[in-house]
Amino acid sequence: MSYEPLRHRQAINQSAAEYASRGSGLLSDWDWKLIVPLTIGLPFLFTYLVTWSQSTLTQHNKKDGKRAPIAPYWFPVVGHLLAFLWDLGALFTSVVNQFGTSAPIRLSLLTEELYIVAGAQNLNLIWRNSSWLTTKASHLIGLETILATPKSSLEFYKADNSGIGIHPLPHSNVLPEHRVWHLTHQPIIDALSGTRLKLFTNHLQTHMRKRILEGGIGDGWVEKADLYTFIYSELFHVQLELLCGSFFLAQNPTFVQDFRRFNHAMTNLKKGFPRWMIPRSWKARDICLTSVKKWHEALKTHDPNRLVDTGEVQNAEFGNEIMRSRQRIMANMKAMDTDTAASADLGMLWALNTNSTTATFWFLLELLRDPSLHPFVQTEIDEASNLPSPNSAIPEFDTTRLGESPLLQSMYAETLRLRVAVVVAYSPEFADFKFKEWILPKDKVIIISSQIAHMDKQSWNTGINNTHPVDTFWADRFLVFPDDPTSGPLKNKQMAVVDHISNEKKKEEKENEKSIPVTSPPDENKYKDATFSVKGLAGTWVPYAGGPGICPGRHFAKQIILLVSTMLFTSFEIELLVNEDWKPEADARYYGLGVLPPKGEIPFRIRRRRRIVGVKATR
Repeated sequence: MSYEPLRHRQAINQSAAEYASRGSGLLSDWDWKLIVPLTIGLPFLFTYLVTWSQSTLTQHNKKDGKRAPIAPYWFPVVGHLLAFLWDLGALFTSVVNQFGTSAPIRLSLLTEELYIVAGAQNLNLIWRNSSWLTTKASHLIGLETILATPKSSLEFYKADNSGIGIHPLPHSNVLPEHRVWHLTHQPIIDALSGTRLKLFTNHLQTHMRKRILEGGIGDGWVEKADLYTFIYSELFHVQLELLCGSFFLAQNPTFVQDFRRFNHAMTNLKKGFPRWMIPRSWKARDICLTSVKKWHEALKTHDPNRLVDTGEVQNAEFGNEIMRSRQRIMANMKAMDTDTAASADLGMLWALNTNSTTATFWFLLELLRDPSLHPFVQTEIDEASNLPSPNSAIPEFDTTRLGESPLLQSMYAETLRLRVAVVVAYSPEFADFKFKEWILPKDKVIIISSQIAHMDKQSWNTGINNTHPVDTFWADRFLVFPDDPTSGPLKNKQMAVVDHISNEKKKEEKENEKSIPVTSPPDENKYKDATFSVKGLAGTWVPYAGGPGICPGRHFAKQIILLVSTMLFTSFEIELLVNEDWKPEADARYYGLGVLPPKGEIPFRIRRRRRIVGVKATR
């Protein structure tokens, strides 16, 4: 009897031990399923909480001269770098949507920082302080990552702190002959304004007319795979011949196709990836650089006036003065070796051609998608035609009158508002920059995005009851109608009243189960008294940026877009071979580079308009 309690206690202990053993195994399973993932995620959560706290404290700090708040991020050390490389536009948009536009927002990119500035008032403040800020950062990024400028020459570019203006910036210490930014910028302004611009567009119209007449498109319908490729090939070929001359194309007969591949490669090159990661992109750039170097070398033998200012603006064999003057300028700079000169000229060809060509495509595409615009557009085109009889030949157009046409201008401005996504980088050149109550450190990059301004729902007129959202094309957005207080590009107080009245009418219609007739002027009088307006849009409509660094080719681009779109629309019937509900989509991978190209191919069919005569048709 005395051993029974002992055996009972042993049995209890054995059961407890087995339970404990099983419990221990259960805890081990939970360790793997919960504790380990939490441990891995803890650094990311901790990083976010710390950066969120820093941002919150900074925003509530009333001290003057404070550091800009940082956008919270999850990844230790790398910060926003992964999001920056993955989708630049999405990152900038999300940050501005989260923080608004009252303060500059700081991003952390591994060892670097950059600051996002948005809002019309803030952009204008940046541009008014041009003596403190330069756009050198934007150009250096392009020269290094996209154009493969040699490192030795990059130092030469970096050392020039004199700015792009005729007079050097205060505190600049650069010799006049080493003012590379000004010396390469000023010829662009001279060539793309005034009488020289008029002469260039006249030559372009002549070359474009010849290409249309000899292009082989006849009376029968011809199907083609992609509208963008068609417009790109036609216009780029003409512009290239005008800028560089027939000699360039003779030296490089495949350059149009090679350059298109280089343009595709930019989406990778702009991220600074090494050759082993994106070999095809590097190869596409190498081919174009080799072509430009080959041209430069051949000019030394074939153009005896290569380094002489002859006063000739346009030479059929050797191109426009805008490119020839660069030969003289770069020849006088010791840092401009053959590789550097090729990179600089390749960048110039991209800047002068790609954005205007892509914008021309978007303008024409939106016109083709809305047949209701055709009679009104044709009226303005006819008014700008110098030929009284449209049946005599392709009309010759007065580019000045085209540029003054209200509807065409509105469509042009809306095209750039919707499709331009340019990013301009500024930096304080000589000292920290006081931006309202914030301090932006010297040599740090300040970013301005046109798309953020162009997609601001609080600024832009979107029609009654938001019938024309900011992410859609509205041909009338930049027009002011004298009898319509709700018209014009910006939202106004009257819009809210009209929205309320419109909503009340809809309720009344529903209650009475009958429609209320809407009175409107006859269609033929719709645009009779309309005027084009960009009044009040400083800092809101910014496709060319602003301030002293505003794009010097903006007048050139406008004339190219309106003229070539008009010539193609007048010369051809074009039908899109797409579904009725199809909507074009821009390729966001090009964000930051300018006008976004379309995503995917757009099939179409084309034939000449019957009033065009003299066509050398092959079909």
